This record gives sequence, C-alpha cells and structure tokens, in this order.
Amino acid sequence: MASQILFKSPTGEVVRVKAGFSWQAFFVGSLRAVMRRTWLVFSVLAIGYVMVAWSGNSFTASSRNVALLLALLGVYFLYMVFCGIYGNRWLVASLLRRGFRQVAEEKR
Repeated sequence: MASQILFKSPTGEVVRVKAGFSWQAFFVGSLRAVMRRTWLVFSVLAIGYVMVAWSGNSFTASSRNVALLLALLGVYFLYMVFCGIYGNRWLVASLLRRGFRQVAEEKR
C-alpha cells in the first residue's frame, strides 16, 4: 500500500509527497533537486560534478580505463539508489523549511 503525506503552505498550496522510494529521483537524479527546489543538495552535487569534470582530461589511455569506467558506473548506480532512497525525505525537509506543515496522511 502506497501512502502519501499532504503538506499545506501558509498561502493554501497543497503538496503530496509519496512516502518511500522515489523512482523519479532514481532516474532523474540531481535534476530532481533543481525541480523540487532542494538547492543545498543540488549545490553539493554540482560542486562534485565540477571537480570530476575539471580532472576529466588528466587520465591517460591504458588498459585500466575499462575497469575505471565500470567502477565509475557502479558508483553512479549507487548514487542513483541513494537519490531514490532519500529523494522524498529531502523534499519533505525542504517543504518544512519553507513553512509548509503536514496536514494529513493518505493510504492507498
């Protein structure tokens, strides 16, 4: 059974947040942080991306590139799982910081 938590802003806007794993955050990753206005999470991810991109040309061609690519893909997959697990929690924290309050919980 999926459950959703309802939040209401001081202006009357209602936001539903699904409890549990976020498939949207899993597939979209850090772009979801921008869409849902969780700027702190996005800032940390952007700094990490810039650091990796800046060192991108420092690798030389060798037989270890395939192993490095597989290791990086594994780390990226773990990152996506991490985003999926914590995506809705980050959204709830962001809503509470912006003045929303929890009004109900629905079970479907």
